[in-house]
Amino acid sequence: MAATTTPSQNTGINITVQNESENYRNIRRNSSKQIVSYTLPEDSDKEYGYKRIPGTTTEFDSQVYNRTIPQLSNELITPLPEFTNEVIEQNFVLESKMYYVVGTTLQPIRGEEIVEPEDKFSGRYELSPNANSARDKTDREEISPGSAFHNSHFSGVSYHNDGVRNATDGFLTSGGRKPLQWDTKAYGPPLQNFGYRITKELIESGRNLNIRAVVSFSLVHSQGNNVGAYARIQRQRAGDFSAPTYGFSSKGQDYVTPAYPMLQCVLDIPNEDLVEGDLFQIASVVSSVNDGVFLYGHKCIFEVTAQLPEEPPIVWPPDLEPTAEPNSNPASSDADEAEPTQEISNG
Repeated sequence: MAATTTPSQNTGINITVQNESENYRNIRRNSSKQIVSYTLPEDSDKEYGYKRIPGTTTEFDSQVYNRTIPQLSNELITPLPEFTNEVIEQNFVLESKMYYVVGTTLQPIRGEEIVEPEDKFSGRYELSPNANSARDKTDREEISPGSAFHNSHFSGVSYHNDGVRNATDGFLTSGGRKPLQWDTKAYGPPLQNFGYRITKELIESGRNLNIRAVVSFSLVHSQGNNVGAYARIQRQRAGDFSAPTYGFSSKGQDYVTPAYPMLQCVLDIPNEDLVEGDLFQIASVVSSVNDGVFLYGHKCIFEVTAQLPEEPPIVWPPDLEPTAEPNSNPASSDADEAEPTQEISNG
């Protein structure tokens, strides 16, 4: 049987009389006023169905509505003014002066690629057991196997006599500083007389020089006496008939043995101060010929870095503090002629 309908008193919407007479459960809403529904208990006599809800109507003034709600239109609300472009200034950029970055170099946008000048002047040099100064080459019985294993080398000694000559198997024929006998080239130009030679090509390249050396000593005197140990960068200049011109501060001091100092010598030479033919050597001297006093070859390096003027200066780590143990024994007599510490003028 079709249900009869009756107009709603409030909204005018037709609701069936059958629905109005049914007993439905009340509408439940959450805090946001949304209608929610929960599962009915099994023994509930109420069912889901339609519920008549009073409707509401909101009216807007047409002008307020059109001003508030965006409207689609084929015309601009505010027409743009008419204007014309006018060039008032021109700055031309030459493409030949335009570059882009590739790594650490600038390459031109137009034209041939710029090749960074090749560095043929930097070098690194080391000491091996085959060097002229190596103690283990002589197989002397008084040298312990440990010293030979550590690639040990003779240093210059501050004095000279038959004992020094015999102890070094004739390697030392005079007292004083002795250039380190570098025999291994990691890279760079060959050394001359165990030193780095300033050439015309280096000067013309416009590069500056940074010279660095690390000279490592073992200072273990059999009687526990103090031992002086020094290292320096020394220069020999062709045509200078006086004593070799050094002019670069010594590095070192008297150490209480045992001690194992690593002395670092650093020298920066700008290109305008380079003189063709100058020879830079690394020299060392100790004040004892004792068997426990020697150079550690594997801890000694000689580095020369040729830098372009635009490159930042090199900053090496600070000198390492030598390790030493307190000892109250007086200095030995062979320490009397240790290397002086004052700086000698370039002359």
